[in-house]
Amino acid sequence: MGSDNFATVTTVLTVSAVAVANHALTSSDAFVTVSGQRVQARSATPMAAAQPVASARETLGAKGLLSYGMGFGALASMVHAARPRRRVARRAEGETEIAVAEKKETKPIAYLEELPRTIVEPTLLKQLLAATPKEQWEDPPEDSYLYTLKMYAETYGPGKATRMGWFDFYYMNLNRPAVDNFPVQQGFPTIEDQIAVDQRFRSMSEGRIPLYIPGPAGFFDTGAWIQWRGKEPFAGDQVQTPVTSSGFAVQFLDNLAFYREGLKPWQRGLEIGMAHGYFLIGPFVALGPLRNTPEAATVGLLCGIAIVGMVTAGGLLFGSTIKPTRFDKKGDKPAGGFQEMINWHGIGGLGGAGFAHALITVFGS
Repeated sequence: MGSDNFATVTTVLTVSAVAVANHALTSSDAFVTVSGQRVQARSATPMAAAQPVASARETLGAKGLLSYGMGFGALASMVHAARPRRRVARRAEGETEIAVAEKKETKPIAYLEELPRTIVEPTLLKQLLAATPKEQWEDPPEDSYLYTLKMYAETYGPGKATRMGWFDFYYMNLNRPAVDNFPVQQGFPTIEDQIAVDQRFRSMSEGRIPLYIPGPAGFFDTGAWIQWRGKEPFAGDQVQTPVTSSGFAVQFLDNLAFYREGLKPWQRGLEIGMAHGYFLIGPFVALGPLRNTPEAATVGLLCGIAIVGMVTAGGLLFGSTIKPTRFDKKGDKPAGGFQEMINWHGIGGLGGAGFAHALITVFGS
């Protein structure tokens, strides 16, 4: 556009100058203005001055003006013909500069190329970069998680430390922001984020927390909630967990011989001992040093009896010192019911181990 305006302006000025010069040279009289009056100038012009004027008028006539216009037009055509090439060259140079600039801008950060997925998820990394100005990617602020990732990349990797300490791994996982709550943690909350935070805060105030499952790169939200607090907010014995307070867990624990209602101490001890003795000899038979010999079942029986004997002796020592009264009846000495249960535990353990040995001997290969 600048060259077009320049050519137009110069053409107009040149044609105007030629027209003024032609008019001045062809006029016979000259007029001057003196004190606002128009008077005729003296015609006493020397002959020497009239001759150059006549020769110039003959030289710049209609043919001269036409020739000048044709020459100027040819020159302007040459300029217009050469201008697109320069424009294309400039455009190509501009596109090259833009491509180089974009390539420089999209060049990946060095310390982000070596980060494994077990350290940071790609989705979380994109959100971290989107929330951090580009000029801070190379040197992120110390209070951002990008700084933690940079310290990791500078400490661990090829040619550096190859084994991460447990505290570094714990620190990174503890401070890793969640992908779903990332905008809130970075200080850019939306209305939906504020509503979600308010609901979560209200739920946690009522004693409900979300159930997360640990995974290789963080924790996964199951969508379930745990009511960990009882009706009394300040009662610590009312804390509830899925293991101790769920319906299945409560029924399972209530059906164990130690907690089942209506059993006598000797019945509890006999059932518990039989279960222990029956399962104790299995690992010694299948995994012991003599597992490939014919004496494997006998060795397992002896090992199971030894463990049952040690457990029984430890239970008797516990009852004689702590003296639990859970199974005592009225008129019994302290820990009498517990001592009875432990004695029958030893008998049941011997019976369970002997029964398992018989099954292995008869039906074992």
